[in-house]
Amino acid sequence: MPEADVRPQHAAASLDDEWRRWHDQRYPAQLLHLDTAAAGRCSTGTLRAAAEHAEREAARGAYVAEAEVAPVLEAGRAGLARLLGVPPAGLAFVESGSAALQALLTAWPLQPGDTVAVLPSEWGPNLAAFGYRGLRLIELAAGDDGAVDLDRLERFLAATPPAFVHLTHVTSHRPLVQPVAEVAALCRDAGVPLWVDAAQALGHVDTACGADVLYATSRKWMTGPRGVGLLAVSERWWETLRVRTSPMDVPDAAAVRRLESHEANVPGRIGLCTAVREFVDAGPEQVWLRLAEVGTLTRQALHDLPGWAVVEAGGASSAITALRATAGQDIRAACARLVAAHGIVTTAGATWRAPRDMTEPLLRISPHVDCTADDLGVLRSALQAVS
Repeated sequence: MPEADVRPQHAAASLDDEWRRWHDQRYPAQLLHLDTAAAGRCSTGTLRAAAEHAEREAARGAYVAEAEVAPVLEAGRAGLARLLGVPPAGLAFVESGSAALQALLTAWPLQPGDTVAVLPSEWGPNLAAFGYRGLRLIELAAGDDGAVDLDRLERFLAATPPAFVHLTHVTSHRPLVQPVAEVAALCRDAGVPLWVDAAQALGHVDTACGADVLYATSRKWMTGPRGVGLLAVSERWWETLRVRTSPMDVPDAAAVRRLESHEANVPGRIGLCTAVREFVDAGPEQVWLRLAEVGTLTRQALHDLPGWAVVEAGGASSAITALRATAGQDIRAACARLVAAHGIVTTAGATWRAPRDMTEPLLRISPHVDCTADDLGVLRSALQAVS
């Protein structure tokens, strides 16, 4: 019988009370989940809220049920808008972060050949989406740690302003957090819009950073359901959007709200709104600080592990840790063995995730706030076994 089937549940006894409560709110884990950067574990309250709305749709009709929960959706929208630093009218629910980017690329007045400035650490699928739109990529200068070089960015914006600057706030493949607030100030002074992929940032770090556009997903650090995403646009750019309206659209809605899908996973949106309320109740600043601490503790626990090398953090700290294989291990095989033989969930990061930055696959570890020293000890022993 695999170890995952017999290992006792973690009681989080060594955690502070606030993080023990977070742990106890989650649906009971059958595996040691160190993969929040892929999908966080929903709370029982989030799961219950989504299920109850699905039942309401069956009992009362989908559109009647949606109208009845409008206050819940608006409260969740307002909470997310505060976290992202935009007015509630500037936030739209969509299906995913990638769906949000596609909607933006369709609605923003761009022409083939327009330039978008990116960093070497940019998320690979974003680069592909820009290419499909016919945009020309310009690579921004970065320091040795991967963070944007602010002085060179300022000179670049003055000399050759692009159609927009695009940053991935927190990279998916290694522990790198970009100084988005500083970049936003420089872009604003230059009159260049700043778009931010906040998929790994929302719920992880402070995202009210002054960016003009932000988009994210529900399922990662906010620990909401899958199949829900969001798009936020600063009010000064609402009139820029060119949205194809339909007879279903509300005439006086802000343009960004007209990007919101009508054929929607409303139970998932209700679940996200519940997760947002729980996150706010836990205290965003406390969560962000704890996640930075968890990342540091993870890297410290693994820094001298034979057969593996910790990729050092760049810029501000994140909860993501990346490991290089130094003994010839196949990353995908090691990831699979961690699940099958040790009951530990991680991600095998292939180079397509950041093709301008990654030279080899990396094993990604991304615990949430309820990670304990015991969990990291179990991980260390398992990594030794799969080396």
